[in-house]
Parts: sequence; C-alpha cells; structure tokens
Amino acid sequence: MTSTQPDSRASSLTDDALQWTRLEVAFTAGIVGCLLFATWQLGDLLARDWLAGWVGESELREDLVYYGVAFTAALAALGGTTRSLAHAGRFRRTVGRSLLWYGALLLISASGMGAIEYLPEVAAGLFGAGVLIAAVYVLQQRYFTRERIRRRRLRNDNCPQCGSDLRPEAHHCSQCGRRVGKDCPECGGYLGRSDRYCADCGRERAEGAP
Repeated sequence: MTSTQPDSRASSLTDDALQWTRLEVAFTAGIVGCLLFATWQLGDLLARDWLAGWVGESELREDLVYYGVAFTAALAALGGTTRSLAHAGRFRRTVGRSLLWYGALLLISASGMGAIEYLPEVAAGLFGAGVLIAAVYVLQQRYFTRERIRRRRLRNDNCPQCGSDLRPEAHHCSQCGRRVGKDCPECGGYLGRSDRYCADCGRERAEGAP
C-alpha cells in the first residue's frame, strides 16, 4: 500500500509557499503606495515650506522642486536595486522588488506628467511611448534576463527550461526532459543543478560541470 503522506506534506508546503507569495505581492503593493505618497508629500513640503522663499509665485520653480524630488528618488531607488536582487535573501528581495517598482512607476509617471505639461500633445505621446519602451528594455536587461529567470526557477524548485514543478531529487524534468540534477561523483549523493557543493560529502562541483 502506497502512503500519501509525503504527497500531502508536499502539497501543504506548496500551498504555504503560494500563500506567502500572495502576501509578498500585497506587501510590495503597500510599500510602493506608501513610498509614492511620501515622495509627493516631500515635494509639497519643500515647495510650500522649506523652499517657499525661493519658489515664490513661480510655477516653473514649483515644478522644478516636484520633478526634482521625483526623478532623484526614482533614480536612487532604481540604482540601489541594481546589484542587490541577485544575491539577496527572500526578505531583501521583497524589499528590493518594492523599490524597483516604486522607482519605475515614479520615473514613468513623472516623465509622462512633465511631457504632457511642457510638450505639445503629439510630442508628449511620443515621449511617453519612448519612456515606456526604455523602461521595459532596462527592466528586461537588468532584472528579467534568462539567467535571472533560470536562477529564480531553480530557487523555487521549478525546471529552468519550462518552469514546471520538479520532483524531489529529480535528475530530469518530467515535462520537458531537461537535466536538473545528477549524482555526486564522490559519494553518490544528489546534486541539484544550482548546488555548488554536495550536501552529503561537501565536495565542490567541478567548474563548468552540468
């Protein structure tokens, strides 16, 4: 008689991971919303209080303050997450993703609003499209490369080729046949595709080995 306890346990772990992922999405959205609100409030505080004497009645100077705060915060957020996501733990990855989306949304919204306000309608539309295209390109090149997607899938116990769930200690993906593990040449223990060392004997994976 085959026991279903391991399957039930695996299913429970999968459900817990899915639930936590949903919570991370909710937390990310909340962090992004709070940061956007704080940014515009900071611009308002600078324009109407701290720099009120310099701004005076000039709408141009007021806009310079708002857009200066927005672009500075956006570029700082994007620059700060450039190197932090690849080798960070789960908590830091969640915070890093929040800063990434905050910076991207702030940059796009500030650029779009500035273009609409200071450029003719046609030029504003073209400028906005250019900003969106540039944002997509930057995000793909920095955060959604094939190597990053492959590492993310392996961390989540998914096949790096097709994204399907992997069975425990699987040597090949059951959906596409991609090799995802092998036996350690030292002790015969299981070596996952992303493992640098054998968990049983501590042998380091040979450089360039599959």
